[in-house]
Amino acid sequence: MKRVAETRFGLTIGATLSLCLMLAGPAAGAASLAWTRDMTSTGLQTAGEPVAVTFRPQAPGSTVPLGATIVGVFASRQYDGPAAVATDLCWGSPTGPCVPVVGRSIETHTFDGRSASGPLWLVHRVVQWGPDHPPLFVRGTVTVWYVSVTRR
Repeated sequence: MKRVAETRFGLTIGATLSLCLMLAGPAAGAASLAWTRDMTSTGLQTAGEPVAVTFRPQAPGSTVPLGATIVGVFASRQYDGPAAVATDLCWGSPTGPCVPVVGRSIETHTFDGRSASGPLWLVHRVVQWGPDHPPLFVRGTVTVWYVSVTRR
C-alpha cells in the first residue's frame, strides 16, 4: 500500500475521505438533500403568550420526496431589543414534540427519522420585556437535512 506523504494536501485528502465515509456509511443508497426557509414572526405583544411560525419546504419548484426522512435540523433566531425571549423548535405542530433553542441557534437530531416535509415550527414567547415596548418581531431560519432512499 502506497502512503501519501504527510503534507497539508495529504492530510486534507485523508480528512475528506474519512468524513465522506462517516457520512455515507449510514446513508448508503440514499441521497442527502436539504431545504431552508426564512420567516419573520408576527409581533409578540404580551409576555408569556406564544407566537408560532410555521416552516415548510415551499421553495418554487422544490418538493420533498414522499418517504424522505430528517437526518438533522438547524434553526436560528434573531431579534432586535433587550427583551428575553424563549423559543422552541417543534415538529408537526406548535405543541410538539419540541426542543428549546438555547442562545441564537440549535443543531439537533431530535427529529431524525420523522417526515422531512414537516412542518417545523419556531414558537416564541417573551419571558421579560426590557425598556422597549411591544411589538417584537423575531426572524427565524430553519434548515432540514433529509435522505430520500433511492430504489434501484
